[in-house]
Amino acid sequence: MLVKATYHWRPFDYRYCMKSFSCQKCGQSIFFENDHCLRCESKLGFIFEEMTMSAFSVEEDLLRSYLNEKTYKYCENCTNHKACNWVLEIDSEHKLCLGCRLNRTIPNLSIDENMRYWRILESGKRRLLYSLIRLGLPVIPKSENDNIGLAFEFLKDTFERIQKNDYVMTGHIDGVITLNIAEADDVERERRKQNLNEDYRTVLGHFRHESGHYYWQQLVWGHKPLKAFRHLFGDERLDYQEAVTQNYEVGAPENWPENFISAYASCHPWEDFAETWGHYLLIADTLETAKAFFDTDDSVDGYHAPSFDVMLKRWLPLTLAVNNINRSGGQPDLYPFVLSAPVVAKLTYIHQLIHARETF
Repeated sequence: MLVKATYHWRPFDYRYCMKSFSCQKCGQSIFFENDHCLRCESKLGFIFEEMTMSAFSVEEDLLRSYLNEKTYKYCENCTNHKACNWVLEIDSEHKLCLGCRLNRTIPNLSIDENMRYWRILESGKRRLLYSLIRLGLPVIPKSENDNIGLAFEFLKDTFERIQKNDYVMTGHIDGVITLNIAEADDVERERRKQNLNEDYRTVLGHFRHESGHYYWQQLVWGHKPLKAFRHLFGDERLDYQEAVTQNYEVGAPENWPENFISAYASCHPWEDFAETWGHYLLIADTLETAKAFFDTDDSVDGYHAPSFDVMLKRWLPLTLAVNNINRSGGQPDLYPFVLSAPVVAKLTYIHQLIHARETF
């Protein structure tokens, strides 16, 4: 049967909708990554239980929230490394927030470059976690449940690894998502994007994609939705390594846009699912952001839309607008994708899978 999420949240107040937040002390606009207000200099942090940003007054070693008057403490990765801005309730047994407890391996922080890259990765990871939790998906540290938990490893191509031709591969295996910290380097990431002939490559995109592999294991494999998955995406029992090797050596079929969201999605059903999953998260998050900043009668809550059709009707004119804005600025399209009918069917499957509104 379909695995249901273990987190249940009360309805959200759209005054605190992603990504539009404001300081409760002075009203200044603030952002998801901020740790202090530029106007009133109040401490800021993300309260996981409230799923919103809060301003705090400092009382000795305590943080008192202007949002709910409760007391909190910063995650140790904020206090020690400025790599996080999440807070924990003052009586929490944990020193690290939920997001940081997911980390199994981080780079050697004695190297300045590694610290900078790690902070960038953490920012992308926290945005992913926000989306997953808003969708009601389970986020469980692997350290707390090895069978179904999630963990992250942020690794670097060290001299020793390069000498052994043992390069860090970004990917997912049994609940462990590995990212090469070089992806946090804008120049290196762009180089890889060009070499692989990709239209889109971002740190957050990597997190979204790899989380798709993790949730495929949690929600599809061995469960009722597997039959519908094979009908839409294909048979995942096809030799994966052979398919990926052929993709890199031969490339995607010329007509891949007719059936897939990206060229890479065409290489194997697992990658098709992960690419489609990542794209669904992109749509859901962007729609919520658009609602926060441009709330109109036809705005859609990307995380609680009744159907993917409802999301799509709002998504298409939004992407048309942002692409034309970019072109007016002499920039390439912000959204360089085409949603064919088969891709829309797959995105609909993802929506139904997450919200469990359909019997597969």
